[in-house]
Amino acid sequence: MIDNLRQYMSMVEGENILRRYFVMNGFDGALTAFGIILGSWIAGATDPTILIIAGMSASFAMGISGFWIAYLTERAERTKDQKKLEDAMVTDLKNTKIAKANFYVSLIIAFVDGMSPLIFSLIAIIPFLFVLGGGSMLIAYIVSTGLVLVEVTVLGLFLGAVSGKNKILYALKILPAAAVLAGLTFLLEVLVVGH
Repeated sequence: MIDNLRQYMSMVEGENILRRYFVMNGFDGALTAFGIILGSWIAGATDPTILIIAGMSASFAMGISGFWIAYLTERAERTKDQKKLEDAMVTDLKNTKIAKANFYVSLIIAFVDGMSPLIFSLIAIIPFLFVLGGGSMLIAYIVSTGLVLVEVTVLGLFLGAVSGKNKILYALKILPAAAVLAGLTFLLEVLVVGH
């Protein structure tokens, strides 16, 4: 089964799409969690259950949304490509390896698209589970922020490895997004509290 899936991925060049979806959606998940964490921290939230529920709900929303729309999008694109190929070859490809590859690759891509933001955002929320057992909310905020920065850095290093370029440079290029989010969150706090 694994060998078949690898063959299907190479037949329809799914590896590149998988990498892109993994990084883009992992980044979305990490930054969404970071936004919830920073917003809660700045607002002075001291109840971890609110943050955990909000964070997990956002994580599940990104995971379900990612899986659902990626599957439908990939199936639509691959169905269109298969139809073009059928028209050019004047044959039906429904029960061929190409049709199987299109189906399974769409499913795999949808799975990665959904799981990537889900995993990255849930990891960032884990420290708040320890607060339920009596841990410090401040430490949870600090550790969560550190986890998000590590996640974003790892994604940057991964992009550097994929590109064959300087991994550190890619990590440095990706980190400013977290700083921009932090700046906008602080600005939002100033605007809201200022009123």
